Amino acid sequence: MKLIIINGPCGVGKSTLAARLHNEMPLSFLLDIDAQSKFISHYREYREERWEMYLAISSAIIDTCLKLGRDVIVEKMIYDPVVIDNFINIGKIYNADIREIIIWASKDVVMNRAEERGYRDESLLTREKCEDFWEKINSIKGSRTDAILIDADRDEDQVFKDLINSVK
Repeated sequence: MKLIIINGPCGVGKSTLAARLHNEMPLSFLLDIDAQSKFISHYREYREERWEMYLAISSAIIDTCLKLGRDVIVEKMIYDPVVIDNFINIGKIYNADIREIIIWASKDVVMNRAEERGYRDESLLTREKCEDFWEKINSIKGSRTDAILIDADRDEDQVFKDLINSVK
């Protein structure tokens, strides 16, 4: 069984690539941590509590799936190494094949993709936050020595091919 952590800045293609990978892995669990927000009432007002709930729920899902011998794909922009290491440690308990992957693109590419998507009035994501998140991921990527860095400044199919090859 595998634990695949797909990380990277916003707008780099994590969700798209994770969904494609999930489709290639029968009975895998795709853990989109941000999607859990809709299940937490008033999540905008309780940021710290929300994050605490995200981590506990995500850890429990990873633990349960691996306990059952199933693959888990985690898709989230994570710039706190402690969070990543927590997920990796759960994988180690079950002797999972762990792959930490950082999907990476230049700041210009990321910002252009975010601009193309647009920023919704209700969204928590702003241009400033997108730029800040790129900087945060950039600052940790060098310290994640076991992470596989995949360049997303290319065609999506080629990036996906690299992703598939990195999780074999």
